[in-house]
Amino acid sequence: MTLSTLRQCAVVLPAAALALALAGCQTEGGPEAPAKAQKAVWTPAAEVETAPAKAELPPGVRKGFAVGDRSVWKQLDGKELSWETVKLDGSIAEVHNSAGCMVVTDLSSYSPALSWRDCSGSAGSRKIEKHSGGLFPLAVGNAESWQYSGRNDKGNTWSGTRSCEVAGTANVTAPAGNFDTYHVICTDGSARYDRWFSPELGISVISSKAPLPGKKSSSYHRELIRFEPGA
Repeated sequence: MTLSTLRQCAVVLPAAALALALAGCQTEGGPEAPAKAQKAVWTPAAEVETAPAKAELPPGVRKGFAVGDRSVWKQLDGKELSWETVKLDGSIAEVHNSAGCMVVTDLSSYSPALSWRDCSGSAGSRKIEKHSGGLFPLAVGNAESWQYSGRNDKGNTWSGTRSCEVAGTANVTAPAGNFDTYHVICTDGSARYDRWFSPELGISVISSKAPLPGKKSSSYHRELIRFEPGA
């Protein structure tokens, strides 16, 4: 994945220091120029090395779902995290991870989770109010968006949107192997989500989340070690 960069006075500036650094820049052969507004740089949770896809990809189709499906992921700290489907109603699944978090989500899309419990001390639910477009079967340019309202276990309520787009294709390497993938980018009010989806496996092989500039949000980066299908 290629990061967008800002170059001013021949240096690359981290977003947090951008305003101060710009104030000290000089224009060639002239007095100090007034600072110009610059777009903050989004910083991913981790760099992902990509190369052009080795072959033309077929449409990206999700694998079939089954109770007992289990995926095992490597995290940034090197520790493993697994997710297992424990209940299934069509594509709506209850999945548990090895850290004790429970999530109810639609496995057929990248829509926001419908409910969650014991996830880093958080619990709550969402209601999808409006939905448009469609990502799957994945093809470059496909887009999908959701509007939702939410409530947590402390009684706080909110509303928001998530928008996703198939940005392109790329060849990536995870512990599970080397794969040609579709790169899907999703954003909501506070974070960006990057997924590299392998049509060969029918699931993502790299999954990453990081805060948008100036926003507070959790972050993670996971790379697939293996997928164990259920019965």
